[in-house]
Amino acid sequence: MASSDLTMQREEEEVEGDCEDEDFIDEEQEFEEGEDRRAKGGVVGKTVTLQMLLAADILVPGEANMSIEYMGQRFLGDLLSDGKIKSLETDIIFASPSAWACHCKRMVNPDKKSGCGWASVKYQGQKLDYFKNKYFKQLQQQEQKENEGSEAEEEVEQQKVSTETNTAPPVRTIVKHGSLGTRFPHHDGNILVEAVTFSSLGKIQPFLVSLSTNAALVLDFHCHLTTSEVVGYLAGHWDVNAHNLAITHAFPCRSRLNDRELGPLVEEDIMRGLEARRLTLVGWYHSHPTAPPVPTLRDIDAQLDYEIKMKGTSDATYTPVIGLICSPYQQDSVSLESGMLAYWVVPPPENKPHEYGKPMAMTYSVLQDQFLSQDALNEMKKCAEFYKGDQDFINFKDNFKDNVGYLEKMKASVSSKFPRDQSDGLLWNLMSQLVCPSAATSGTSTQLTLAPPSTSAMPITIPKATTSSNPPAPTPQSSQTSMQPPYLGAELASALLASGKFPPSLIGLFPPFPHPLGLNPSQVSQTSRFPNTPMSQS
Repeated sequence: MASSDLTMQREEEEVEGDCEDEDFIDEEQEFEEGEDRRAKGGVVGKTVTLQMLLAADILVPGEANMSIEYMGQRFLGDLLSDGKIKSLETDIIFASPSAWACHCKRMVNPDKKSGCGWASVKYQGQKLDYFKNKYFKQLQQQEQKENEGSEAEEEVEQQKVSTETNTAPPVRTIVKHGSLGTRFPHHDGNILVEAVTFSSLGKIQPFLVSLSTNAALVLDFHCHLTTSEVVGYLAGHWDVNAHNLAITHAFPCRSRLNDRELGPLVEEDIMRGLEARRLTLVGWYHSHPTAPPVPTLRDIDAQLDYEIKMKGTSDATYTPVIGLICSPYQQDSVSLESGMLAYWVVPPPENKPHEYGKPMAMTYSVLQDQFLSQDALNEMKKCAEFYKGDQDFINFKDNFKDNVGYLEKMKASVSSKFPRDQSDGLLWNLMSQLVCPSAATSGTSTQLTLAPPSTSAMPITIPKATTSSNPPAPTPQSSQTSMQPPYLGAELASALLASGKFPPSLIGLFPPFPHPLGLNPSQVSQTSRFPNTPMSQS
């Protein structure tokens, strides 16, 4: 028995020793990233340990209340009273979350070099970052009480902090494309550029675009969850005969824009989803949380880069792809619905290759689905679970503006995207439970009728693209599809996207993730990467 205990102790020391250096590196990286995420949140840069959280009564020791999920595997551990973690799988005791995370991840992936403990480990289902932020908030409150001489001074200080916090973001100026001139290295990539319609230039839109309500619902819900910028992919079908690009699915990227470890894994999962459903990549979306749904210079360059890559080897394989921008919390919008803009970029003229591409607002039709698809329901559940507990997760109990709460604001936006059978409130009750459980109607059944394997969609509206800074959201009024003159096909693709017309500087822009896979339009699973456009710059 003594020999067994000695062997276990040596094994514990060996595991903790292997990860000791990585713990130090991991913690430093954690705080560097934390400064970006909590720049507005308060105390940063202070070391926090599980012992400190236990002493502050934020965590409580217990069995199986620590967990790690990595590459489909789930590990459980006991939180001990001294702040250490005991693995239920191996009975090894670890001195820190990073040491345990490093050990667990190496069990699945032997080549794993770091643990990222605070970002990987959860306490009772919530990320440790949530409890760390709660600890920082307590420190802030204690420091305020110590520094303030009286309750009156404390109230004045809180009012100042509240006023600064509630200050609306500055209004972004939108410039016309013609004022940009020649590409200049020192141009701010976050300049907003007006997108105009083809009809305003006396031209015909090169192809039709349709958006299903299931796809619109998922991406709008995704964009409402956080104050940070989010990205995702759009999938569907390209009908070369009808010149119609049909968007039927939205696939949110459940990872942070700067997460180089999780990002590629998420994209590979989306790639498999496209293959399994025999869908084609038809576009991508991202959010401008508080800015107008207008493309930036960086968005324009990235979109044109994707269009070139999706051109294929010949005009016969050409597949158009669009970008979509969703603005859920634009402060100067008079509507509670999210502003949305679908855009496509026309390359610069052949004799002016160093100009910026021209963003064109695409008119699109919204097709109302009969039922909510299982895919759409799953994506919304996973999105809510991913962001819940993070500092930038929207508190839907708070007030948005003009005595309208965030929950009421989201309902006003997503309700127009519900399928036809959701008139009894079941879908909204489920969605409100996902983001704010206490706000859902108690005792109400949430058993939804989901779509069968194949369901037709009914066109309900054709929103007109606009050149204003806040394009109007679609409203379910029209019941007919707009018909325009014959659309250009291979001729336009050949004229606009012929090889050799584009300067090398437009290729390979700002991907947040590496490029393990290349784009090949003949393979529906090949996906491209999004430009690195953090929320603070969009």
